[in-house]
Amino acid sequence: MVKSGMFKDFNFKLVVIEALLDKEPLFLDDLTDLKNKNTNSFDWYSGSEPIVEIKEYLEELTIEKSDLEKIENLCFDGGNEIYHIIKPDWDGEDSLFDVTSVEGFQNLKNLKTVDNISMCFPIVLEPFKQAEIEIR
Repeated sequence: MVKSGMFKDFNFKLVVIEALLDKEPLFLDDLTDLKNKNTNSFDWYSGSEPIVEIKEYLEELTIEKSDLEKIENLCFDGGNEIYHIIKPDWDGEDSLFDVTSVEGFQNLKNLKTVDNISMCFPIVLEPFKQAEIEIR
């Protein structure tokens, strides 16, 4: 279970966070500050791990209900901005951010559609189908 307890899979939580980045979530200023503070000193293309401070912040982040209600669509895509905030030089060629469970999606009361471009096997998205959420 993810440290904040809302989602079973941290990588799914990242997809949820990604959906909020352009919706002025309550955590945006803190995340932007962390990003600015940590990415300037990031050791590019050296096999570096994800930026620990940002990853830990996101693991422990409790997403407020008011933010969760803004989400109508999720996009599973290796090009998502959130991955490059955590690991700026990530090339998408490994399974670092693959989603293995969407458990907790029930917290997204207004979710209507899911775009599955990459990052998970179709079977992982079955709970969406059962909840009559459109997968595109």
